[in-house]
Amino acid sequence: MELQKTGIVLLITSLVLVIPRVDAQNDEITLDSSNYKKYIRSLPAFTMYGDNYFVTGTSLNEEISSETSDAKFEIGFKQRLTNVDLPWDVFPFITYRQKSFWDIYLESFPFRETNYNPAIGFAKLFVDDEGINSGLWFAFEHESNGRDGENSRSWNYFALQYFKPHGLYWQFRAKAWIPVGSLDQNEDITSFRGFFAIGASYNPIKNLFFDVDVQPAYDDRLTGFVKAGISFKISKNSNQFIYLQYFGGYSEDLINYDQDVSNLRIGIAFKDLMMNFRTRNN
Repeated sequence: MELQKTGIVLLITSLVLVIPRVDAQNDEITLDSSNYKKYIRSLPAFTMYGDNYFVTGTSLNEEISSETSDAKFEIGFKQRLTNVDLPWDVFPFITYRQKSFWDIYLESFPFRETNYNPAIGFAKLFVDDEGINSGLWFAFEHESNGRDGENSRSWNYFALQYFKPHGLYWQFRAKAWIPVGSLDQNEDITSFRGFFAIGASYNPIKNLFFDVDVQPAYDDRLTGFVKAGISFKISKNSNQFIYLQYFGGYSEDLINYDQDVSNLRIGIAFKDLMMNFRTRNN
């Protein structure tokens, strides 16, 4: 019961604190290499980190029932730690992501699994006369499910992440990681999580986004996963989207990282658009 209350409180709190529109907060400053530091300092120190969403749906490879249907939500925020000038114009940050699976179609609505992903690191933005050209993030990340005993899952890793907008309509991203420390509770997790991920977003019109992320892995067979999404903005003056998400593959959650699943869910999303695209006003 305490886990359920904690999950609900975190969901509500994140929607209150993190949802405010961040995609239009930087319109007053035209970014180029001459005012890079001024631009960084003008960005809100506390922002959404990644898309926040609440979706519900069912399994595609099992009979539809209350046991195979659920709700899933993911929240995240980022905090810039200082405006002090650091070498190479990097800035330190902390991030937090949380992903929860909620069996809302079962009696008592139990939370099945929650995964916690805090990180601390440094970021560097590269700019040109048209604005943000690309970004590089280096961080130490922890991921766990907050359990103990045989149900405990956790690991730590150093991660390097790169993103690059391409024109007005595309954004590409890549991330690689190296585990550090003990993997005793999930020794083969990299066989299903792999060591890197790639993704792309396409914004053909202002109200419509297509996203795909691929995280390949290998364990005597091809594992990993594919996640794809379609987001349609509900109104012109908000950051609220109708969101359709497909997940196929392994490690959607930590507790069952070695199980193959196929899920389709729909709900509402609040997209992190601050640095996804270049000069286009979404």
